[in-house]
Amino acid sequence: MSNEVQVSDVIDNSRMGTVHWRVMLFCTLVVVLDGFDVQAIAFTAPAIGVDLGIPGHQFGTLFSAGLIGMAIGALLVGPIGDRWGRKTAIIGSLIAFGCFTLATAWATTYNELLMLRLLTGVGLGGALPNATALMSEYSNRAWRNIAISIIFLGIPVGGVVGSLVAGLLMPVWGWQSVYVVGGVLPLLAAVLLGRIMPESIRYLATLSGRNEQIATTLNRIDPDTTYHAEQAFRVEQAPSDSGPVRQLFAPGYGRDTLLLWAAFFTNLIVVYFLIAWTPTLFESLSDEPGQAVKGGLVLNLGGAIGPIFLAGLINRFGSKRMLPIIFLLGMVTIVAMGQVTHSANLVTVGIFMAGFFTFGAQIGMNSLAASIYPTASRATGVGWALGIGRWGSILGPVIGGLLMAQELGMPVYFTVFGSILAISALVIALVARHQQAVVRG
Repeated sequence: MSNEVQVSDVIDNSRMGTVHWRVMLFCTLVVVLDGFDVQAIAFTAPAIGVDLGIPGHQFGTLFSAGLIGMAIGALLVGPIGDRWGRKTAIIGSLIAFGCFTLATAWATTYNELLMLRLLTGVGLGGALPNATALMSEYSNRAWRNIAISIIFLGIPVGGVVGSLVAGLLMPVWGWQSVYVVGGVLPLLAAVLLGRIMPESIRYLATLSGRNEQIATTLNRIDPDTTYHAEQAFRVEQAPSDSGPVRQLFAPGYGRDTLLLWAAFFTNLIVVYFLIAWTPTLFESLSDEPGQAVKGGLVLNLGGAIGPIFLAGLINRFGSKRMLPIIFLLGMVTIVAMGQVTHSANLVTVGIFMAGFFTFGAQIGMNSLAASIYPTASRATGVGWALGIGRWGSILGPVIGGLLMAQELGMPVYFTVFGSILAISALVIALVARHQQAVVRG
């Protein structure tokens, strides 16, 4: 046996076994808790407004505060994962957003809520890039796109769990009970995962003195081969010896980094326009009650199914070919949807497909970001792409509101936002480092 072992090659060529599925379960749990807490304000806003005397229009700022916090958290906590480990960053993020969510239960003023939502967002924003990096570094090549898509389904699952919890507890215990549950669960998860969740084996291979731990884990991942602590375990090299953020602009990486940021920014403008204004569109189609909720449900249903299906296509044909096509199909769907607002059935199909393509493209780009950068800067690369993209998520609803204030009509609104996806398609096609198609034997 060779005395040097490429850890990435072992993982890429391994079968998905117990170790891989456990890591997927842990990462999904983190994202479910993230999805619960990020959407808690939406479930509780009406009750908080009545209890604390906060006008409805002020909750827009509270929603934005959480998104701004998530942008900051993605930018700050991603590098922590590269310096001190994915596990350390994930546990720290769980503790942070757990504590601030729990503290929200005792908020009594608008300003307290605003600050707590901002701080909660910082913790939430740090969890996603590190969970993405950890899942990427434990998945084999054939499953990587699908595995990352699966863990990101935790966001809508967390929303569903949160809505059920709110429906059960709020009538009895008030809106504060949602934040008690949303705060305690991440803190319990931090204790549990701190004991049983493994650190990224690729990250460990960048450190000294971890050979025994690496060899033990590799023997579980690849039981047909025996690894021992005397071997030299290697991973792909960092592009430079500078800090993780500077590595994003090392020779050969800077252009791809800027293009990736542009794709994240533009797609999330469209995604959050759809999230913010789809219920309004549905409400305008009918006088029947509950149409706004139906619109959000249809959008998220498409967004839940799309990532899994499209991840399989990216695996088969590669991201260079598929991601631009997905963006263009999303553009056509959204533009066409604006032209058929006279038909509730066509709009329903259009909204489902809009969620299918835009959410699917976003999860595909998360996976692409994880594949572009080497181990030493992977969490930073994903975190900064998500962080830059978050500013697009803040901008999307604002632009939508400004356009609607001009009363230009639904065809104009959806044509403008659909056309933005053409930019996403162009810039992602120009990225040099793409995921190759998985060749199946």
